[in-house]
Amino acid sequence: MQGFATYVSEYGPVRVDWQDDAVVRLRIIPQADYDADGAGETTGLTDETFRELEQYFAGELRRFTVPIAFASGTPFQQAVWRALLQIPYGETRTYAQIAEAVGHPKAVRAVGSANNRNPIPFIVPCHRVVGANGNLVGYAYGVEMKRSLLQMEMRTLGQ
Repeated sequence: MQGFATYVSEYGPVRVDWQDDAVVRLRIIPQADYDADGAGETTGLTDETFRELEQYFAGELRRFTVPIAFASGTPFQQAVWRALLQIPYGETRTYAQIAEAVGHPKAVRAVGSANNRNPIPFIVPCHRVVGANGNLVGYAYGVEMKRSLLQMEMRTLGQ
């Protein structure tokens, strides 16, 4: 079985797609997409996902517990996404460090591409990946949101 549910968040409509018993996609969608696709049907899984997401945005949740599954992506992309899950809350890693972690130290650009295609942002913390010099580069929802998320995480850790 599969389906989706869309919730209203401070960042706009958030769509949670699920398959079987796991979240397979999460994204902030444009209002026009919400208007076209509707709200979908909520489930216990989608309700819990959105509850955890709201807690995360409020700085009250450091680790997501909802089940996720990578239903798309190449084996390399999935390896990158699994590596992102290992980045601790409030910390960052460079694209080169992720490339090294997945056993392809020269694949920095490919890591960036995989990071950009992350189907489950926030839960799979692609926002914690930064440029070689620590600069905030590339984020699907904009560098300002990336900065905001990282600052929120550091604040909640008292840094």
